[in-house]
Amino acid sequence: MLRILVNSITRGWKQLARRPLYLCMMVLVPLLSAWFFFDLMKDGVVQRTPVGIVDLDKSDLSRKLTRNLNAFQQVSIVKSYDNYREAIDGVQRGEVFGFFFIPSDFSTKALSNKKPTLSYYINYSYFAPASMQYKGFKTLTVLANGGIVQNVLTTLGLPSEMVSATLQPIVTHVHPLKNPWLSYNYYLSGSFVPCLLALIVMLITVFSIGMEWHAGTSRNWLRTADNSIVLATFTKLFPQSFIFINVGLWIQYMMYVNYGFPLNCNPWNMIAAMALLVLASQGFALFVISLVPNFRYASTICTLLGMLSFSFCGFSLPEEAMYSWVVPIGYLMPIKYYFLIYVDQALNGIDLFYSRYYYVILIVYSLLPATMLWKLRKHCLDPFYIP
Repeated sequence: MLRILVNSITRGWKQLARRPLYLCMMVLVPLLSAWFFFDLMKDGVVQRTPVGIVDLDKSDLSRKLTRNLNAFQQVSIVKSYDNYREAIDGVQRGEVFGFFFIPSDFSTKALSNKKPTLSYYINYSYFAPASMQYKGFKTLTVLANGGIVQNVLTTLGLPSEMVSATLQPIVTHVHPLKNPWLSYNYYLSGSFVPCLLALIVMLITVFSIGMEWHAGTSRNWLRTADNSIVLATFTKLFPQSFIFINVGLWIQYMMYVNYGFPLNCNPWNMIAAMALLVLASQGFALFVISLVPNFRYASTICTLLGMLSFSFCGFSLPEEAMYSWVVPIGYLMPIKYYFLIYVDQALNGIDLFYSRYYYVILIVYSLLPATMLWKLRKHCLDPFYIP
């Protein structure tokens, strides 16, 4: 039995070594993707988005607005345009992501107690920069409105205390819990990168088994494992599990050590969650290809559900904003329970007792293929490949 086990595991390692594509997809792609996303938003949010300005007023008030806009952290004025048409062309050419428009009668209307109009145009094809522009532009218009009202009330002789109370009757204090820095990196990259890793794990699992059918080596695969489908799948997936778990742990090292992600729990809680995520993703993919013993269909199912996981399981779209029938789909994927562990343990730091069910569910996903391995064995003994 020991000889059979060693021969089967050796065969699994040799298959990975013979195809550089395996190691590229299993190691380079997830690690480079993780570094790209972690480093892209290492400052927390998108900052200094390039924008343009159209100042037709050319007054002291409009120049003050321009200086105030450029002082915001979210935007950076890189181009000044003479008219609306030039600014639109600049957006279409990609020079700027949007522009702020100050009309020629702005100061005249503002100082004569009329209603001046400030306009801003944003290219929402790029969502994150557009959100930062909107925040900066919106804040500036509110401050400009308050500044004008303040000047008018001060001119009328009202004391500064009454002016402040009139402009801001209620003072609010915002205290963001568990992410006081409002860092996009902590909730976007913290969910996107593990989800990408889970998708790669599922595709590699399906691909490695499907290639046995494609190459006509499935009988030899079983024969090497003494015709035991349990031993055959274990020895085939063991080398992949070893590599993926180490890649996942390296990603966590980048998150919590290099880029300072919040880790408000025992590190072993997240290490165990990452290992279970890899095993659960392999189990899910193995269950799919056992249930649907067709290389093309199984890979399509895993790809479709894996891609939907980015929206249905992550933090990019809240469940409250989904259709009621969409929410259960997210709970079909193992990555959903890793995200819940990440929120409970790494971000909120609650007791491990309250996350125990999520760990159990990941273990169940790891053991799920045991119910369908008989069908996989049947297909391996009588393989047929549908291109």
